[in-house]
Amino acid sequence: MSPRLDDDRAPVEHFERLARESDDPWSYATSEYEQAKYRHTLDYLPAHPGRTLELGCSIGVFTKMLAARCHTLLAVDFSPTALARARERLRGTPQVVFERRRLPEEMPEGPFDTIVCGEILYYWSADLVREGVRRMEAVLAPGGALLVVSWRHGDPRRELNGDDVHALVDDTTRLLLDASRTTPDYLLDRWVARR
Repeated sequence: MSPRLDDDRAPVEHFERLARESDDPWSYATSEYEQAKYRHTLDYLPAHPGRTLELGCSIGVFTKMLAARCHTLLAVDFSPTALARARERLRGTPQVVFERRRLPEEMPEGPFDTIVCGEILYYWSADLVREGVRRMEAVLAPGGALLVVSWRHGDPRRELNGDDVHALVDDTTRLLLDASRTTPDYLLDRWVARR
């Protein structure tokens, strides 16, 4: 369950509580749905993801799958407990660096060849999504790819659902939409920057 937005986004305390109560609060490692979604997301990566940024890495289940495809990977989250779990999961994976950041204000410096933004934007307000899109565009390399994956179903405590998020990204971005997957439960879109 998701908390009500506070200061334009879901509060870190909610995610900290969930991470303390369970090693895998959303069953990322065991859910057939999550595993299938991760495989589809990997299919949408560029052939050579290069220097990659993952926003909202949580406990690192997808991060581990993504790391195998990337030259370097910067994985970011704002929950210290989730990040500690992710670091443990990927111990011995030297191309991965983890950082705690409040997004989008603390967007890492680019350029990145690939940015993966999975299941976080609907925790933000519409204004924050627009700001996030601008900041992601600013750190994306020419020809780079932005992948956005979002759960489609709403929650009365959240301002946005996945369909809202993808419409906002599409309306805000200067990037070109070049691949899209729609399922009953999630959207997966890839936008690319002009060279």
